[in-house]
Amino acid sequence: MAINDLSSLRMKDFRSLLKQAGLDGYLTLSPLEQRYLSGIELSASEAVFLITPKKAYCITKKLIVSKMAPAAKFLKTEDVPFGSMLAGALAKVKKLGLKRVAFDPAQVGFETGEALTKAGCVRAEGLIGEMRRQKYEDEVAKLKKSCRVAAQAFEEVKPKIKTGMTEEEVRILIAVAMLKRGADSIPFNIVCFGENTADAHHTPSKTRKLKKNEAVLMDFGCFYEGYASDMTRSWWHGDKVPAEYTKIWNIVDKAYRAGVQSLHPGITSGGVDKAARDVIEAAGYGKEFFHTTGHAIGLVVHDAPILRAGTSDELGENYIVTVEPGIYFAGKWGIRLEDSFLVTSKGAKKLTQK
Repeated sequence: MAINDLSSLRMKDFRSLLKQAGLDGYLTLSPLEQRYLSGIELSASEAVFLITPKKAYCITKKLIVSKMAPAAKFLKTEDVPFGSMLAGALAKVKKLGLKRVAFDPAQVGFETGEALTKAGCVRAEGLIGEMRRQKYEDEVAKLKKSCRVAAQAFEEVKPKIKTGMTEEEVRILIAVAMLKRGADSIPFNIVCFGENTADAHHTPSKTRKLKKNEAVLMDFGCFYEGYASDMTRSWWHGDKVPAEYTKIWNIVDKAYRAGVQSLHPGITSGGVDKAARDVIEAAGYGKEFFHTTGHAIGLVVHDAPILRAGTSDELGENYIVTVEPGIYFAGKWGIRLEDSFLVTSKGAKKLTQK
């Protein structure tokens, strides 16, 4: 099915969702939600979408009208004077006689939320957010490509990492390797040497140089056609690997594999976390695993559901999530292993590979 047809299907499915929820319409100013429903990348303040159970409208400025042409079959575009898009959308609500029109307060600023409430709109949290969890065919294809770009870039860069290079130099190498393979942008890129590998979200240093015989951790990903990838690799740089490092690496790897093996439709996000965390706690390092086991990826890097202890969100087929357990010793070194996976009816398929 063509990309435009899948965007049309998403819009159709969302209109059905509105009808089921007893809503006459939904207003969104969020570029993320707009891209999800139309397949077109927009910036903040470029458009307001009004979606009803019967039809969808894009209220925008004249400058953006031609940009919306690919979605013309399922999204009617109307231009209004610059600066009056929200007013134009609310006027459209009134003209169509819509009574119960919703917006997601998490997707608008305070001032806009106040204006929408004053205009009689109602709050409806997570309508599109819930829908985004299960990926459509085109989304799966883009996520697979995004993950492949990151994995291939790592395969190119790892052999180039030499003693004396700075964290920043390696960060640039992996970023360039992803960009030349078609990445849109690099949302994050963590490179850590030695004691910095114990800092889970370390900022790469321009002066910290790689020494012979010390730990390395790289956590990176990219956006490809708007969709994210995420992976982490940890290894010992040098030929004198401490026995303790090997021991901890194997424990983290065992936890990672337990988390991956637990992935299937119907398991809870907390269940995946427990599968990985139980391994690390049984080994006596529970306090050294101080973050969640993973998260979904999609149009954002850290998406819902989060694979956190005690949570009850159920994973479904075509969810895409990371599994990333870790153990960290402050001031010494840390280890994290991470890949992105597509949840299938048979379990999980690893995406961050060549």
